Amino acid sequence: FRSPETNSYNYTKREVLICILTNILNTVVTYTGFWLWKEDIIKISFTGWLYIIPDFIILFMAMDLLMYIFHFIIHKTFLYNAIHQLHHQAVDPKPIDLFVLHPIETLCFGSLWLIVLMAHTFNIYSIMAYLTINVVFGLVGHLGLEPLPEKLRSSFFLKYIGTSTFHHEHHQD
Repeated sequence: FRSPETNSYNYTKREVLICILTNILNTVVTYTGFWLWKEDIIKISFTGWLYIIPDFIILFMAMDLLMYIFHFIIHKTFLYNAIHQLHHQAVDPKPIDLFVLHPIETLCFGSLWLIVLMAHTFNIYSIMAYLTINVVFGLVGHLGLEPLPEKLRSSFFLKYIGTSTFHHEHHQD
């Protein structure tokens, strides 16, 4: 882990270019989702405030499960060397590494997202909250330092959530 005092990040040109490509592909996924919404394949609710929290929980749990399964498969098969090894070249992760992904991996994650959105009508605010929290958790997981004290990390609720320490150890091994 980096110490907060010397916490500077150096990004290579390659990392920046892969990050740009990943964000372009995420934009393609977003546009595809918009098209699917316009074609009434994805349905989004703009009312129903009572559904914001349940919809968020469904999104969070469904995506967490699907991403776990995908990540497990990718680590245990030939797919690790073929596509996921790129992400794990960052043994000491830094924020940009959230977006240093093989294009196939990016599109697979995006496809999982679109499949979940097609499976249920979600409230727009639940979708926005999930996307925000997903990016925040992703960035925190790649900080290279642990912002949460041990006592908080071991609390009943947070001990089941992947922390920056957990993710750093995952990249180490």
